[in-house]
Amino acid sequence: MQLTAMLVDTYRELSSRRLFWLSLALSALVVLSFALVGINEEGVQILAWTLDIPFLNTRTIEAGEFYKLTFYGLGVRFWLGWLACLLALVSSAGLFPEMVAGGTVETLLARPVSRWRLYLFKFLGGLLFTALQVTVFCVASFLVIGIRGNAWEPGIFVAVPMVTVMYSYLFSVCALLGAWTRSGIAALLLTVLFWGFLFMLNVSEQMVNSFRLARLEEFAAIDRTMEKRRQKDPQADVSDLQAERDAGQEGWRKLDTAHRILLVAKTALPKTDETTALVQRWIVDAANLGAVAEETEESETPARRKGRGSFGTTRARESDVRKAIDQDMESRGVGWIVGTSLLFEALVLGLGCRHFARRDF
Repeated sequence: MQLTAMLVDTYRELSSRRLFWLSLALSALVVLSFALVGINEEGVQILAWTLDIPFLNTRTIEAGEFYKLTFYGLGVRFWLGWLACLLALVSSAGLFPEMVAGGTVETLLARPVSRWRLYLFKFLGGLLFTALQVTVFCVASFLVIGIRGNAWEPGIFVAVPMVTVMYSYLFSVCALLGAWTRSGIAALLLTVLFWGFLFMLNVSEQMVNSFRLARLEEFAAIDRTMEKRRQKDPQADVSDLQAERDAGQEGWRKLDTAHRILLVAKTALPKTDETTALVQRWIVDAANLGAVAEETEESETPARRKGRGSFGTTRARESDVRKAIDQDMESRGVGWIVGTSLLFEALVLGLGCRHFARRDF
C-alpha cells in the first residue's frame, strides 16, 4: 500500500509538469515521423509525395522489412539508445530536490514509513516515467510496423524492462546528487557529466582492446607465415619474421596492461553503452530484425584499405581482426554487463538511503 501510494503520488507529480507530456509527445512524434513514410513500387512515399529511388522500393525490399529497417535505425539505435534516457533524466531530475527542499518531505515523514523506504519508493516512482515513455514508443512502433508493414513483432516490448534497467543506473546517481545538492539542475548536469565519463571510459577501453586483439591477430598471421615457410623448406630462414614478432611484443604488453586497468574501472562502474548494445541485440533477436541489422552494419563498415589495416596491422586480415573483436564483445555476458552495474546501483542507493535517513529536515 505504501509503495502504491508513492507511485501514484510520483506519477501525479510528474504528470503535473509540461515536460512530462512533452517527452511523451516526442516519443509519439518519433514514431509518427516514420509512420508517415511508406514504400511503393516506385520508391519511398512521404504522405502524397513519392521519391523515385530505384534501389529502395517494394521490388527490392518488402514493406515489412522496410519498416523494421526504419525502426532499427531510428528507434533502436537512436531513440532507445540514448535520447529516451536523456529526456527521462531531464524530466525526473527534480524529483528528489523538490521533495527535500520544497517542504514536501515534512509531510511525507509524518507518515508511518521509514526514511529508507521513502527514498526507495520515490526512486521506483521516478523509474515509472521511463517505463511509460518506452511503453508509449513500443506500442506505437508495434502498431505502425503491424498496420503499415503487415509484420506483427511483439518482441519489440523487450525494450521496456531493459531500457528501464539501463536508465536506473543513471537515475540512482541522479537521485543521490539531488538529495545531496537539493538542486535539480546540479543533479542533472553532474549526472550527464558522469554519463559522459562512462561513455569516454567505454570508448577508451574498446579502442585499446581493439588494438590489443589486432596485435594478437598480427602475431597469429606471422606464425602462419613462418609455418608456411618451414613447410616449403625446413631450413628456411624465419629470423626476419621472428624479429618482427618480438618487436611487437613490447607494444602488446603495454596495450594489455592499459586494457586491464580500464577493464577493472569498467567492472566497478555501470556499463550504459554495453547495456544499450545488449538491449539492441535482444530486440533484434526477439523482433526478427537480424537481417536488417546485418544490412545496416554492413553498409556502415568501411571498405578494407590496402597495406596497413584499420588497427595498424599489415599481415592480419581486416575480417579476422573484426571477428576477434566481435567475439570478445559477445563473450561479455549478462552477468558482467547488467549484474555488476546493478551492484553499483545498489551501492549508490545504499549511500542515498543512508544520507536521506541521517539528514535533518
